[in-house]
Amino acid sequence: MIFNPDEIKKKAKKDFEKTWLETSKQMLGKGSFKSSGKKGKEHLLWEYSLRIRKILLDLGFDEVILNPVQPDEEIIKQYGPEAGAILDRVYYTASLPRPDIGLSDKKKELIKKRIKKFNRFGELQEVLKKYKRNEIEGGEDFTEILVNELGIKTSDALYLINSVFPELLNLKPEPSNLSLISHATTSWFPVLSEMGKKEHPIMLFSLVWRFRKEQKEDKTHLRAHINFSMVVLDENFKIDNGKELTEKLFKKLGFNEVRFEPKPNQPAYYAPGTNYEVFVKHPKTGWIEVSEIGMYSPVALANYKIKYPVFNSGPGLGRIVMALENINDIRELYYPYSYKKELSDKEIASGIKINKKPKTQEGKNISKIILKGIIENKDLIGETRKKVYDKKKIYISEPEEGKKLLGPGGLNEIYVYHGDILAVKPGDKKFEEILKNGIRVCSFLEAISNLFAYKIEKGEKGRMTIKYADTLPSINLELGKETENFLKNKKIEIKAPVFVDIEVE
Repeated sequence: MIFNPDEIKKKAKKDFEKTWLETSKQMLGKGSFKSSGKKGKEHLLWEYSLRIRKILLDLGFDEVILNPVQPDEEIIKQYGPEAGAILDRVYYTASLPRPDIGLSDKKKELIKKRIKKFNRFGELQEVLKKYKRNEIEGGEDFTEILVNELGIKTSDALYLINSVFPELLNLKPEPSNLSLISHATTSWFPVLSEMGKKEHPIMLFSLVWRFRKEQKEDKTHLRAHINFSMVVLDENFKIDNGKELTEKLFKKLGFNEVRFEPKPNQPAYYAPGTNYEVFVKHPKTGWIEVSEIGMYSPVALANYKIKYPVFNSGPGLGRIVMALENINDIRELYYPYSYKKELSDKEIASGIKINKKPKTQEGKNISKIILKGIIENKDLIGETRKKVYDKKKIYISEPEEGKKLLGPGGLNEIYVYHGDILAVKPGDKKFEEILKNGIRVCSFLEAISNLFAYKIEKGEKGRMTIKYADTLPSINLELGKETENFLKNKKIEIKAPVFVDIEVE
């Protein structure tokens, strides 16, 4: 079962309900699906997260879940005079207001035009009032209540929302004072204020999403990324204890050398002189920054009535994985399924495949016989035909008088060179550099002979012709999806006259 997205979109635009119902029929029942049987592949971030998580648990840390949604007053309490600059980089949450929706005569007419016998306007008005009073959740719950309380179909409920009540579509989000955390610290202070009375030391860690209002995403910046964060609360803990603990963590991860450098511009929530950037030495990349550590300022802690020292560290999960796996772009690490990485010529060549091939041994032999017959008789002048296979009576032919059996581009071969897919003629000096340093895929005739043999295997007879190569599919070649996506800004230059025929009796 394969969908035609363009056709479905076209039909849905004309009649959404009909298309919605018709296409759903294809999902019913049981298909012939079979699992691949292979073990699933884990994402690199989670693979390393589990490794780091185990180390932290073994070191005595308890795991917690931090709330990533916090009121902006937490940032103000923690950053003090620096809060304005920090708030500029956070995302605020917003929601749509609930409008008053009346039932005018015009709206009633629209409803009756669609739902002929509808007369439950009183119940509908009550549903709309409940919605306004926030007694009904939004989203699918609102649609479900319209269906259940009014006795209408889902498609009719969607019609009400989209066609009868335009007020729902023309709303503007209203901001709140809630923000998505840009630093795990924003969530740590409220947690620590609740746990200060527990037995010391209090050692906690969390794997958190952090959200930052970046102007753009690039190889080192994402608007949302995952990071570890850890804290230690204890009356006897000082920054040198934090350095010792940090060094122990990174050595357990396999980094033999750890270096601490004072951070020139220290956040206001850290005590001056305690904020360090942490560097580790990796055999491939040399020294890289992987964390920032510091002791929370007593001034910031006082706003939460915390009377004990607190150490904080934020090991950079992405940077650690990128260093250990030799990954240069954070987008490739997080989203390998959509990241447009550079492909080598060899990788591009491996992504070009012959599309249709014979499956039987006889079919494969026929492909080789056709290929050999065309090459051996390429200079014959038509009108001519020459038998190359007795069993199925296959002929190499040229139907036009005075024409060569094979066209000028028939001997071309497909090469990949500097990311481009090109047709080149062996022995031609102008292609000398490509022939020497490019990656060969196959010849036109290798792909075409497979197509002819495939058709013969399927029982086709009569004349088979390939006249012109203008696209890869025109000569029985196809691109893998990854290669196709990468090549959107690359050249595919294979245009050439082929003019090759065979006949099957």
